[in-house]
Amino acid sequence: MLHPRAQLKTARLTLRPVLQTDRAALVAALNDLRVSRWLSSLPHPYGEADFNDFFKNVAIAGKTFTIETAQGFAGICGIENKLGYWLAPQAWGNGYAFEAAQSVLANRFVADQSPVSTYAFADNAPSRKILAKLGFVAIGQSEKLCRALGTARAYIDYSLTFDQFVAALPVLASDRLTYRDLLPHDAPALHALVSQWQVVRQLGSYPWPADPSVTLTKSAPYLGEGFEWGIFLHRQLVGTVGIHKGELGYMIDPAHHRKGYGREAARFAMRRSKLAHIEAEVWQDNLASKSLLESLGFEVLRPTQHMSKARGVLTGGIRLVWRGATPWARPGR
Repeated sequence: MLHPRAQLKTARLTLRPVLQTDRAALVAALNDLRVSRWLSSLPHPYGEADFNDFFKNVAIAGKTFTIETAQGFAGICGIENKLGYWLAPQAWGNGYAFEAAQSVLANRFVADQSPVSTYAFADNAPSRKILAKLGFVAIGQSEKLCRALGTARAYIDYSLTFDQFVAALPVLASDRLTYRDLLPHDAPALHALVSQWQVVRQLGSYPWPADPSVTLTKSAPYLGEGFEWGIFLHRQLVGTVGIHKGELGYMIDPAHHRKGYGREAARFAMRRSKLAHIEAEVWQDNLASKSLLESLGFEVLRPTQHMSKARGVLTGGIRLVWRGATPWARPGR
């Protein structure tokens, strides 16, 4: 069984456990009525005792996250059976709430695919727009007391199933292929792929024989720095491609070799990353992959040597680098 993580990374955010060092920024934000007027249960003013109660009883690692940007504290996002989030005013208008909520929902659905509920006050148009974008569906309307304002206000209840969340995930497309996050229901197809020796011998992170528990761990949205997508041809999983911390990796089902899918997927990932410096590594006997990377503008950087999990021996590799010099990758192309 997979378990939710206590710390997540997105393209721009770190989602981590709430710390005592968040106290000053959190209390200051929740003492701003621009924030607390959209939350039903929080008092105004919000004091040290309120933070202590929140920290002790609500801020559970893996369920409640501090949203942190490069500039520091930005807000809170929490989930169990209900999703809740808020941002400090200085973090508004950047898409952080959607980015944080999508990551937290993906983390939760990895371990528990039962529906998630939430609500928004009827006049909170920005939050309602975020919920719709995440896949939530309105299921009812009533009134709820807003403690900060001391009045009852109209609110809307929402529900989100796992299937609705999947349907709302962005699907990207190149000429012949589509790409999306991997999910637990992709595990059988992914396991069939990495159960082929000619595939797994060229990878660094998969064992041999294929281990179903490892495959299940990989069958989840990538929550680190960068991205990892399944590659689909007519809804059939035919490989994966990703760029993690500036390093490109991919694999293609041998049944679909010699069709240019690996090059198409790698090129698409490089364009989407918008990076000017990307590295990659192949085993020395993987001449096909080396040739593919060189066709995309990669140059050999140096020889390497690493332990291959599948081969079980120290194996020679080649590290390559791409420095944004390929014409198709330049701005405006």
